[in-house]
This record gives sequence, structure tokens and C-alpha cells, in this order.
Amino acid sequence: MISHARVVIIGGGSLGVNLLYHLTKEGWTDIALVEKGELTSGSTWHAAGLCANFIGNMTVSQIHDYTIKLYNEILPQETGQTSSFHQTGSIRVGFTQVEEEWFRNLQSRAKNGGFEFNIISKQEARELNPFMNFDKARIIVSTPDDGHVDPTSVVMPLSRLAREKGAEINRFTRVTEINSLPSGEWEVVTDKGRIIAEHVVNAAGCFAREVGAMVGVNVPLTNLEHQYLVTETHPDIEALGWELPVCRDSYSSAYIRQEGLGFLVGPYEMWGSKPWSLNGMDWGFDRELFEPDVDRLMPFLERCFEMTPKFKEVGIKTIVNGPITHTPDDNILAGPQGGLRNFWNLCGASIGIAQGGIGKYMAQWMVHGQTEINMAPLDSRRFGEWADKKYCTIKAIESYEVMYAPAAPNDNRPHGRPMRTSPLYARLLENGCIHGVVQGYEKALWFATDKVRRESLTWLHSEAHEIVGGECHAVRDAAGIIDLSGSAKFEISGKDAFAFLDLLSCNKLPSKDGRLGLSLFHAPNGGIMCEMSITRFAQDQFYLVSAIGSEHKDLHWMQQNANDFDVEIKNVTDDISSILLTGPKTREILQQLTEEDLSNNAFPWLHAKEVKIDSAQVRVIRVSYAGELGYELHMRSYQLLSIYDSICRVGEDYNLRDFGGYAFNSMRMEKMYRAYGNEFTEEISGLEAGMDRFIDTSRNFIGCENLKQRANGRFSIELAYLVFDDDIPCECYGNEAVYHNGELIGLTTSGAFGHRIGKSLAFAYLKPDVISAGLEVTIDTSLGTRVAHIEMGAAYDPTNEKLRS
Repeated sequence: MISHARVVIIGGGSLGVNLLYHLTKEGWTDIALVEKGELTSGSTWHAAGLCANFIGNMTVSQIHDYTIKLYNEILPQETGQTSSFHQTGSIRVGFTQVEEEWFRNLQSRAKNGGFEFNIISKQEARELNPFMNFDKARIIVSTPDDGHVDPTSVVMPLSRLAREKGAEINRFTRVTEINSLPSGEWEVVTDKGRIIAEHVVNAAGCFAREVGAMVGVNVPLTNLEHQYLVTETHPDIEALGWELPVCRDSYSSAYIRQEGLGFLVGPYEMWGSKPWSLNGMDWGFDRELFEPDVDRLMPFLERCFEMTPKFKEVGIKTIVNGPITHTPDDNILAGPQGGLRNFWNLCGASIGIAQGGIGKYMAQWMVHGQTEINMAPLDSRRFGEWADKKYCTIKAIESYEVMYAPAAPNDNRPHGRPMRTSPLYARLLENGCIHGVVQGYEKALWFATDKVRRESLTWLHSEAHEIVGGECHAVRDAAGIIDLSGSAKFEISGKDAFAFLDLLSCNKLPSKDGRLGLSLFHAPNGGIMCEMSITRFAQDQFYLVSAIGSEHKDLHWMQQNANDFDVEIKNVTDDISSILLTGPKTREILQQLTEEDLSNNAFPWLHAKEVKIDSAQVRVIRVSYAGELGYELHMRSYQLLSIYDSICRVGEDYNLRDFGGYAFNSMRMEKMYRAYGNEFTEEISGLEAGMDRFIDTSRNFIGCENLKQRANGRFSIELAYLVFDDDIPCECYGNEAVYHNGELIGLTTSGAFGHRIGKSLAFAYLKPDVISAGLEVTIDTSLGTRVAHIEMGAAYDPTNEKLRS
């Protein structure tokens, strides 16, 4: 065993070996992979090996598509061996209206994915699989490029290729300790010696929680049992002459494919799923399976009999029951571990064979600091310490049991909630609030009325549509109030506070106390790492607000870049709560609660001051993401409920109304305001996002040189603002295909119906050459093709008169 390495990867399953291979492709060869057993001996060896192109998340879809190319094209080219990938294609069957809407949305997204995604007829489906019953199907999708593979047949060749490049693999070697050294390096202690490493990657699969505990972190995943059955030979398959596609459906909640000359069937129980090893893993567990539990599967196997009648005609040859990891949102955990230097996660994959290609993007991340795709949905820092064992278990069970359930953008399940709440949570519930959840935080979506109490699952306008319109109109005509406590909040102080933020910020910092600015933080290679509002209260005191979904990532980015500064970074997300009071009557409402002069001359737009409201000192910032006259009020969390009640008491005479995130999103779209995670992502710079006026390259900041180079060249994509010219009742949710004269020119990032202007709106990244005012485009949506045109300015109050009033 080598004593020093640039990288130590702990775990020799699909993910660990894929990363090993791809790091060598990026030029890092001083790597040691440590596996306590044989390669693939955790969950990889017994996996069904499915690799699907039917994926709802665009990032995961791109990973799956690359994985299939890796296994079916790249690996055979590099080894000189025949591909072991079974490119059978897949069929997905839907039975409900919401599945039809979802499938059509995915068909649009697939246009930018590089793979085939075809909606086919029942007759076409029967030609692909004559043994499946499609009589009750409402919609059927064929993805002919995907299929399945024997995991060992790809993992072992990848490991050989990595070793040939100089990487070292240590099998039957168990990691017992991981220690942080004063040098900033890691000491990885094993039962066969120790390795000093610059980077450590936790790719330990079922043992990832135990490895995380060695460095004092909680890895939010849970092991669950998953079973599949392999049958005896069926004579009709033997006589078929081709291999059947992999078939999946929501009714049986199962996949069924050909294995040899029989069937392989794997249900995901919609109830009664079974978590395993909740009290910790036994280090002796290696290449083991559990006793079969067919009784647990029977309700779903009976449905499989209905869907594929020939399945019940053959005997069962083998039942495989083994552990599979699931995270709370069923996305893999990838990227840096918050709070630690050069410690990485690559674990928690419930379909790790199909996601093996993530090694390519993880290697880019480690070597270059960012990737060519948006990794935010998989970033392991999306969870914090609040994601405890109980929560992870409940959410993992949910993830497992809805594996093949219909999906919709307004899906709002109750599992594991609430975890993080605002001081207003109970009061807003009394007011009819329907909460959603982001980063574990309960955030108001809309407010139910006596007539409308809930939404149906849909990709179209829901029952809440008109209610949300009423909330927007109240903000436009009078005043509205929204709880903003579910935002990430940071206090930056110390003698180097200004210099520190000046290094991170692409925009000039506020030059005077009591001023507010918007900024982006970039990586050295130009990708957007954070979006921040920065309020200066003193030369050495700043208050930052960002998206709750990137709370721990933003904190980690600042911590990583603070070493050379005398600065204190405090995460005050849970200590400070906030509300936005916005609309033309808000000054009149707020003025009754304070002696401070709130007139426009005394307190202009984009200014901030501490104001006494009731008996509390409140940070009041004159800004509104809704695009109206408005004030953000930030205060100690224990004060929020009392001040909210006071505002509502006074506001009753002014028709003040609660509003939620649906209305907020509608209004920010009308104002042409971008959002982190949609328009701002790590593979995009502020230049492509049209944020030029917020970027000052006359000074040095992280990413500045890259942005200068981009500014002198040409972008492959650029953000455009779309206003729709039809009345079709569905919106864009991101990644829908955009066309001009029949040519694919880009994809959307987000959208909403603008209730104040009565039109649908969307942002889209398009080919720069085609972007011009008034250009007509079409967008494929869940309800068919929609027509829009490009606008160069905001659809609502483009001169900001209302904000400045």
C-alpha cells in the first residue's frame, strides 16, 4: 500500500470505481481506492443493472445518458472487447391524466438530452413486447437507447483501465479511522497501514454513514431491502428471436425484463417497504443477501401477473434480496462535504449502475472546481444537521415506495414534516396556509379559501390558480405580506469583512452604510456559486441573504475562501426571521408602527436602516422581489410573531392579504428577476445569465479573469425572456424544448403565469444568434405546443416606478 496519495476513494462499488477511472481520464493518477472486500461486493454485485433514459431530473438524465454511452461505446473502444450492454430499450406505461401530462413534459425535456424518447401507440408497444398487457394504458413511452447491463462486466474493466493509468486498488482493506492533519491533509488509517491524502472520497455505499461518522458528519441515507425474482425459462421467450425491452409501470410499481430465457421482476412495494440496519452496519457484512420475503411482494406480483400474464406461467428460479441505499429525496449525494476541506461524498445511489457515469462529473468537480452540468440537485450539502436519522428513514421509505408513482410539480407529500419551521408556522396554518418544503424548511405556497382547500396533482393550472391570482392582485392594488424566514441568512463581520466580500463578489459592494446590493459569487472557472443580496450596515458589518436550498453550500463556499482574512462568518438562518410587506399601501401600514420617517426621500429604494417597530429593533430593507413598493423586515426570530400580528392588525383597514410562494414566483417572473437554481447554476456565468450590469471586471474577484475571457468571446447560450401569446393553461417548469421555425434553439429554465399582466412567462437559455426582440418561438409543454415571443425588458413596470415610489 502506498503511503501518500492525492486522492483516497473509500469504496469499490460502481460509484467508487467509476470515479477512479474518470479521475485518471482527467490526469489525476496518484489515487488509492480502498475496498474492505472484493470490488462490487456491496450493493453493486446483486443489482439488476437497469440503465434508463426515462428520468424526471435533467441532471440525472444527462448522467444516465452518458453512463449508457460509457458502457456501450466508450468502454468497448478502450478495452477492445464486445459491449456487454443489453440495449433492449425500455417501455414506460402510464394510466392517468397526470402521467400523460408528465410523460409529455419529459418528451419535451428529452429533446435537449441527446436520446430518443418516443410516445407510442398500444399497437407499437405490443410489437416491442407481445407479452405485456397494454389494454388499460393511457400513454406509453419507448426509450430505445437504454437497457441493462451486468454490473460486474463494466466495473471490473473500468478498474483495470484505471490501474493501467497508475491508480492503485487495495482490496480486502478496511478503513478504521480518518484523521484531519494540521497540514490540511487527511490521514486514512486502514487495517493494513495508513495513507496521507489531499482528498478523501466517501463512496462507501451501505457503509457511507459509518465512514462519515469517522470525520464527525452525518451522511443522510438509509438502507432498504429490495427484492427481485428470476424465473425459469419460458418457451415463448425462447422462441421470440429478440430480447424484450425493460418495462415499468405505476400500477404494479415494478420493472420486468428478460433474463436469459426467463423473466426478471422487481417490484418496489408501495407499502410495507423494509429499512435495514438502522442501528449501524456490521463491518463483517460483505457480498451477502437476506432471506427472501415473497409475502411482502405478493400484492405487487399479482399486479405483475395482470400486466405480463406469461410471468405466472413459469416457476421462480432465484430470489435476490439485498440492501440498496436511499436518500431523503432519492438523489445521489455528490460533491464536497460541508464544513470540511477536500472531503467528498459519492454515495446514496438507489440506482447506482445507471448513475455510474457521475464519476465523470465528480472528477471534473474535484479537478477543475466545477462541472459541465448543473450538479446542485445532487450536491450533498443540500442537507444539514436537521436531516436526522428519523427523518432520513421516513423519507427513504417514501422515496422507495413512490419509485414509479406519477410525478407533478405541485406534488406536496407530508412524509417527515415538519422539520424546520418559521415562528409564523402555526399562525399561517390558522390563516389557511398550504406549505411546501425546501431544504427541510416549511415555506408558504398559497392560502386556501372556503371554496378551494387543496390542489389536485397536475402539470396544468390547478384549483389554486385563481386563488394565487387574487393574492397577486392584492399585492398590486393594496398590500401583501409573505414569510421570508425560509431564506439563508449570514452575518459577515471583522476588520477584513469588506475585503473578503469584495474578493467573492462580482458586483461592487455597497459603498455606504445602509445600502443594499445584489451580487453573484463565481468559481475561478466562471460558474455561479452563490446569489446574494448584500446589505452593508458598517464597513465591518454586512448582512447577506440567499436561497435556503443553498444554505450550507453558500456557507461552505465562504468558509473555503476566508483563510486569509480576519473575518467572522455566522450562519444566522435560524436566529433571524423575516417578512416582506409589499404593495402600494405598505408605507402607510408600516408608518403607523414606527416613529421613523419612511417617506421616499428619507428612506429610498435599496436603502436599509434599523427601525424600532413596537418594542423591537428591526432591520428594514427597502426592496421587494415582487416588484412593488416594499420593505423586508429582519429581526430576531422570537420577535416575528408579535410584529406580524401588529402589521396584520393595522393592515386590516388597508386590505392587507397573506400571499405565498406561488404568487411570489409569478411576480418575480413579471419583473424579469432571475432565481438561483433555475437561471443561476454552477455551469453558467453571470454573463450568459444577462447580469452584465451587476458585474464589475475593473476589480479583482474570484472568477474575474474567466469572465473577461468569456466577455471577449461568444457564448454558446444566453438567457432570454419569453412572453406567451396563447391561453393554454399550463406553464413551463424548466428544461422544456424551445424552437424557432422548427429548429431546436434551447430550453427553458423556469416559468409562471403572470397574474398582474394576464400572460404566461418563462426564461430560456437559447442560441445567442437568434435572440432578438419580438422573435416568435414555440415551446413543447405538457399540454402541447405553446407560442411565445422574446421581450428584452420586464413585462411589468419595466422602469421600476413602483419600486421607487
